[in-house]
Amino acid sequence: MDLNEFTQITLAVLEDQGTVAYAPTLIAGDTVQVIQGIPEGIDHRAALQETLHRLGLEHSDFFFGVRSGPGEVTTGFHTNAFTQFQRISELRQGFVVSNLEDCAWWTLGQSRDQ
Repeated sequence: MDLNEFTQITLAVLEDQGTVAYAPTLIAGDTVQVIQGIPEGIDHRAALQETLHRLGLEHSDFFFGVRSGPGEVTTGFHTNAFTQFQRISELRQGFVVSNLEDCAWWTLGQSRDQ
């Protein structure tokens, strides 16, 4: 699987349930984990990265999807060497996928992880 395939899977979920109900999701190897029970007011992006730290996945290969703004989900593929990102934006007429060069809120792999 590559990032485009993971994003298409995420897009199918979003088309079914919308962005508001989307919970942070990660796939590492054969393991799929949906992070549920995030307390109200906690940023899902921070909850995702804290879960990755807690599971010790900072230097592993994994895919992730997380609600990153109103009507927006960011997907990514992380390796020890790089991270690729895509954004799914919900519009009135459907969804649009775009590639991202960088993601300002993504801190995994920076300073404290190296």
